[in-house]
Amino acid sequence: MKKIYLLALCAVTGAAFAQAPKVLKGPDVISPVLKIGDPILQSPVRTSPGNTPKTLNMGKKAHATKIGETQNDQQTNASIYRRIQLLPGGKVSATWTTSADPSPYSSRGSGYNHFNGTSWGPAGATSQIRIEPERTGFPCYVYRPAPNEEEIITSHIVKPVTGIAGGLIMNRKPGVGPGTWTSTTILDTTSSIPGVLWNQTAIAGDYMIVIASYTDSSSSQPGRVLLDGIRAPQVYSRYQFSTNTWLVKNQLLPGYDHTRVYAGGGDNYSIDARGNTVAILMGGLTDDLALWKSTDAGGTWTKTIIDSFSVPAFNYKVKLDTTYTNDGAVNVSIDASGMAHCFWALAKVVDLGDTTDGSISYYPGQNAILYWKEGTSTDSIYNIGGAVDVNSNGTLDLATNWNDIGAKYGNHSISTMPFSTIADNGVIYVIFSALTEGDESTDGKNYRDVYCVYSYDNGQNWSSIKNLTSWLAYGEEQIFASLSKKMDGRLHMTFLQKSSIGRYDPTNNPGATGPYNVMYMAVDTADISGTLTAVQEVKNDLFTVSQNFPNPFNNITNIPVIFNRNTDVSVKVMDLLGKEIYNNKFNNIPAGSSQLEIKLSNIPAGIYVYQIEAEGYKVARKMIVN
Repeated sequence: MKKIYLLALCAVTGAAFAQAPKVLKGPDVISPVLKIGDPILQSPVRTSPGNTPKTLNMGKKAHATKIGETQNDQQTNASIYRRIQLLPGGKVSATWTTSADPSPYSSRGSGYNHFNGTSWGPAGATSQIRIEPERTGFPCYVYRPAPNEEEIITSHIVKPVTGIAGGLIMNRKPGVGPGTWTSTTILDTTSSIPGVLWNQTAIAGDYMIVIASYTDSSSSQPGRVLLDGIRAPQVYSRYQFSTNTWLVKNQLLPGYDHTRVYAGGGDNYSIDARGNTVAILMGGLTDDLALWKSTDAGGTWTKTIIDSFSVPAFNYKVKLDTTYTNDGAVNVSIDASGMAHCFWALAKVVDLGDTTDGSISYYPGQNAILYWKEGTSTDSIYNIGGAVDVNSNGTLDLATNWNDIGAKYGNHSISTMPFSTIADNGVIYVIFSALTEGDESTDGKNYRDVYCVYSYDNGQNWSSIKNLTSWLAYGEEQIFASLSKKMDGRLHMTFLQKSSIGRYDPTNNPGATGPYNVMYMAVDTADISGTLTAVQEVKNDLFTVSQNFPNPFNNITNIPVIFNRNTDVSVKVMDLLGKEIYNNKFNNIPAGSSQLEIKLSNIPAGIYVYQIEAEGYKVARKMIVN
């Protein structure tokens, strides 16, 4: 079974890989801050002339909406799923992996919420009971338009006691919004082969194409799946709606064979369709980055290797020189002309050759979102995004423990999880996850935000990097962001918001417990190129807040506020994990300048967040207790 380790760090745990802690010699390297023309890869890489290492943050005026809750914070192993869709009439539907209970998540399944054009449904944990009749996970959403309008969510089954993969469940509901889901088990376990997991789907006309992966062998599932010499491979399936028939079931794509691939992996792939054109992008730490393209709704395929791995079908048992690759978080979108646009996160790996247990080491400090457009040379790879040098000092100043084992999400790099959407006029939007310089926890880790870049000319030039979520709060992490395929002058997105850093793990990260908030946000595309404010903008014409003084302080500090009219004010203070340690209300504060005195005694030294709220307006800032 695959084992992947951090170089000079402990190993991280991912659902697709069984891993154990190990420390290897050698420093990690943080990729340089994005600069025009930086030769980041061994093969030539061009950074778009329009890209600069700056970020434009969203103002404090913006607004986001909680649409769900979950105890499960594993929304993917690598690549992001299609989890949200703008529908006709301004309606929106969203899904996510939900669970009302913590690990082992016996109630895990597909959460669902719907915006009817006016409001979302209830957002409490109990209001979104899984839509399936049994334990599932990792849902993918597709919308089938009229005249056969229906919503379809596919998810995979893993038996909670045995751990055996049971295939997929296809959940279908006529129309959009409230209604009854019909759940059918598909592509499931046979007498000799377990079912597939981690499916991603796309609709091409009368067909639904599924890309999924077999799980590797384990003590609970010893029946290893081996196809054409590949362990636990990626496979595709093709379903025809009009005949209710699976024309292809769990087959290898052409050119996906043992000469280039040693083993598959969960979520190292992405799929998109437009009309009868379908594109599948696959990657992985020790795999080629390759594109499969079909123009007949998945009937026939062509393959293009965009970035070949240095050792074909690398089997983890030989010495491997340090090489650049991708971290498995890949994404593909198809434009109106049928061309595929491919995005992935830079990674770097090495195998010191000192083990024979199928392990490999990787450098988690890579910082680049890379881009390639079909029809161009495979040497024409662009660096379009990454974590930003916020203080403009020429380096990425991350906290001391940014790469701690408890801060990780699988085997991801500093910037990772790209997700894209393309308008009919060729405008491309790409969001991604990255650590944020300056937004640090008390134990020396960096929170992640959702960033965005865009191209107005079908990928020829790219914008500066923009932080979409830093306005929400200090000490909050936004992760697993997904975009709607459709736009209406706004980007519609979902993400998981949490006060803890990294995925929950009972051994390495026991403090990162849920519940976690599932958030929806809509952003005007015009504002992304301008002042960047969210769609539900509320202008704060009531008060302005200045930095508390003294700062740092011990016991007593004052917060200067200017009020434009008489009002009642509440003040909260939270630690960086979101725990409230102070809450007080000041009644009938007069218009003009005021100083709100805060007394905090017997609390540990560190960074805290104070929040001023009046008449629905909120402003938050950091304070330091010494």
